[in-house]
Amino acid sequence: MNKRLSTLVTALLLTTTLGWQQPLSTLTAAAKTTQTTKTTKATKKAKAPKHAKAKTVAGKSTHIKLQGASNARDLGGYINQNGQKIKVHRLIRSNGLSTLSKSDQQKLVKTYHVATDVDLRTVVEQQKSPDVKIKGVKLVKANVFKAFPAFPDFSKKNAGDKMMKKSYHDAITTAQGRKAYKSLFHQLLKNPKNKAVLWHCSAGKDRAGMGTALVLSALNFNRKAITTDYLKSNTYLAKTNAENLQKQEAGWKAQGKALTPTVIANFKDQNGVKKSYIDTMYKAINTKYGSMDNFLHKGLGLSNTQLKQLRANYLTPAK
Repeated sequence: MNKRLSTLVTALLLTTTLGWQQPLSTLTAAAKTTQTTKTTKATKKAKAPKHAKAKTVAGKSTHIKLQGASNARDLGGYINQNGQKIKVHRLIRSNGLSTLSKSDQQKLVKTYHVATDVDLRTVVEQQKSPDVKIKGVKLVKANVFKAFPAFPDFSKKNAGDKMMKKSYHDAITTAQGRKAYKSLFHQLLKNPKNKAVLWHCSAGKDRAGMGTALVLSALNFNRKAITTDYLKSNTYLAKTNAENLQKQEAGWKAQGKALTPTVIANFKDQNGVKKSYIDTMYKAINTKYGSMDNFLHKGLGLSNTQLKQLRANYLTPAK
C-alpha cells in the first residue's frame, strides 16, 4: 500500500473542497485514479497551444500610498484576456477622501491626474464626512443606496454575511444602484484622455468594489481577474479593519451585551470582503439579465459604440 492510500485509509473520510465527505468505499478507486489524473493533466498542459498565455490575465495595479486613504489603487497595468493593458493614471478606485492631507491631494492631481471624483456613498455619509475639496477636481455624487437599512441582530449566526450579500444584490437590482453606476460610466466616457476618474465609497471595498468589477468587465477582464483585484481590499484595509473591530467590540460591550464568537464573526464579515459577496453580484446579474454583457447593455444602457470608446480610451492596443 502506497503512502497516499495508507493516509486516506487511516483518515477513513476524505473531505472535499466543497465540504462533502466521500465514504471509505470510494477511497481505493480515488487513489488508483490519482496517477492517471496527474498524467492526463500533464498531457493537457503539454498540448496547450502556445497562445494560451495571451488569455491569462496578468499585470499589476499600483497601491497609491496616501496618508488619508489606505485603499486607493491605480488600475493601470492590469492586462485583460485580449492582451490589452489598462493605461496608467486613468482609472482609480479608493476608500473615503474626507481625511486627505495636502500632500495626498497633490499626489492625486499631479501624479495620478485625477480630474473627477465619483462619490458612491449615501447622502448621510456624504454630509457626515464630506470629501476634501481638491482644486481642479470635479465632485460627482452618485449614491448607490439612498440609505442603509437598520443593522440586523449581530448576535445571530451569519447575520453579517447575509446583510452584506443582500447589499450586493440590491446594488445591482435596484434602480438607485443602476443609476449610480450609470453615472460612473458617464464620467468615464466624458473624461479627457489625459485625465483620471476616481470612484470611491467609505471603505472602498463594496460599492467601489462592485463599480470596479463593472468597469473591468466593460474592459474585457474575466471574472477571475476581477475577483483577484476585489479581494485585495482585505490586504490594504487590514490595519483599518483591526481598528474598526476593536471599536465595534468596545461599543457592543458598552451596551451591556455579551461579546460572543458569533458577534465577532459578524463584525469581521461586515468589515472584510469575501468571494461569496462578489459572487452574489454576479448571480443577481445573471438571474435578471442573463449575462454581464446584457447587464452592461440593458442594465446600464451602454451601447456597443460606447463600450468601444471606453476600451479605446483606457486600454493600450494588444501586442
